[in-house]
Amino acid sequence: MKYEKNHVRGFCNFMRMKTILILIFLLFMIAGCGKTATEQDKIYPVVTISSPASGQVFTAGQSIPITASITDETYIAEVHVHVSNTNTGELLMDVHNYPAGKTGTISQSITAAAGVHYKIQVIAKDRAVNETNSTVLVSCN
Repeated sequence: MKYEKNHVRGFCNFMRMKTILILIFLLFMIAGCGKTATEQDKIYPVVTISSPASGQVFTAGQSIPITASITDETYIAEVHVHVSNTNTGELLMDVHNYPAGKTGTISQSITAAAGVHYKIQVIAKDRAVNETNSTVLVSCN
């Protein structure tokens, strides 16, 4: 009789343990069904153009330095630098950069041409495709 009691008690303990493990597994499965980090990211990257200053005037042949810093709380997926001629709409520069981190910097230049007005844009996207852009307008005499 003692053997049967121990056997039944052991079986009950096994069933309790099995039930607990199943509940733990189900809790992990439910927790995993939440939104991914990308879906939760609602914060846009920050783009700061440090050069040139908006409204700055250059002389023909002078180099127009383009420097910018980009930050994001999680990850910068890509950065684009677009320079266009506002007189014609022509895209003069299209540079793509992939910082692969929380911060990045841009350092480019273009040579100023007489009579051209330039629109310089730095565009940044994070993994959640939150997109920010910063723009400066400069010209050449």
